[in-house]
Amino acid sequence: MTSTTAPATHVITGATGFVGGALALELLQRTSDRLVCLVRGEDDAAATRRLHDALGHAAELYGVPDLLPSILERSRAVAGDMTDDALPEAADRFRDAADGTAPGTVWHVAASLKYEDRHAEEINLMNVTGTRNVLALAKALGRPVFNHVSTAYVAGKRTGLMREEFPGDTESANNVYEFTKTIGEQEVAASGLPWRVLRPSIVIGHGGTGAATSFTGMYGFVSSVLRFRRAVEKEFGNLLQHRQVPIIADPQIECDLVPVDLVARNAVAIGLEGALSTVYHLNNGGSPTVGEVIEEIFELTGLRTPRFVSNRGLLIAIDLKLDEGIQFYASYMINGKTFDQTNTESVCGEGSQRFPIDRAEIRRFVRWYLDRIEADGRSSAPARAAFAYQPARQEKAATHG
Repeated sequence: MTSTTAPATHVITGATGFVGGALALELLQRTSDRLVCLVRGEDDAAATRRLHDALGHAAELYGVPDLLPSILERSRAVAGDMTDDALPEAADRFRDAADGTAPGTVWHVAASLKYEDRHAEEINLMNVTGTRNVLALAKALGRPVFNHVSTAYVAGKRTGLMREEFPGDTESANNVYEFTKTIGEQEVAASGLPWRVLRPSIVIGHGGTGAATSFTGMYGFVSSVLRFRRAVEKEFGNLLQHRQVPIIADPQIECDLVPVDLVARNAVAIGLEGALSTVYHLNNGGSPTVGEVIEEIFELTGLRTPRFVSNRGLLIAIDLKLDEGIQFYASYMINGKTFDQTNTESVCGEGSQRFPIDRAEIRRFVRWYLDRIEADGRSSAPARAAFAYQPARQEKAATHG
């Protein structure tokens, strides 16, 4: 339903990315508001073209091409980079893009999804320094509400029920990505701005069409399995047709996959109506198990059903090829968590965070990805989609998903 209130202005980072793009489309669909987005580009005109290309591509993939006029009419970009310490000096350009009005809300979605220690400097620059710079921009814009998109996995190594509250514990982080996202949340809470923290779980494609514009998370795991299969076939022929590959995982715990449109719908509802100074989980109460997800991925990528084991001592040299390729996902496969949804359901309603994903649904999402790889003529897809929406081809973006 379209809002009947006077149009407001939202500033968004990461709008050319996966979650940020879906969130921008949801705002355009549910409100009459204007969007001003921070986008990398040579100038504001080039950044706006890039923004329109990305949002148009997402709208077509998600089955809402009727949003194209709204994209063109109500979204603009300001060229810039959140890692630039001079970002707050661009406040007047954001006001100009909003026709002189002060933005009422900032949505900070952009982030680095890398996790390896060798990328620690880059990850910290994006997720900590970048967040500080966007907070400084928000203050220069008049202290609007700051909606910060983090991750449910700031929970780190902890298991059991995860409450919608600050962990306050960087020591539990599994990797530098989780560490920096925890620090980012702390920066937001200490900023003095009115804030909300939104924590998606593992974001997958659109619940209706199955499509995605970014290939991290579950899709990265699929790519790792494909690379493993190719490497073994090159060296050992059809060995994997006769052998169950052991994989370190607890097949009974939840694998919290959540469609991107569900994340966007509830994020916008919270961003328009939710209480401030509050944490909200944007996960799925209808998630499959780790075992179901891995078994379906193995079957669809041409491997036998895996054998679930509990430690690396049961792996031989061939198995270690896969284990090394999926290290980022290891913690999601052994540390069982359930995410509390009390705060989110208080705004969005009971059951609003539930999208049942059974084996058939897993296959639907994975098959869309595999079909995309085949259509692109690739053996595996890039970490992020290269936008093909006319009139311009898009650059790769390091934005949250």
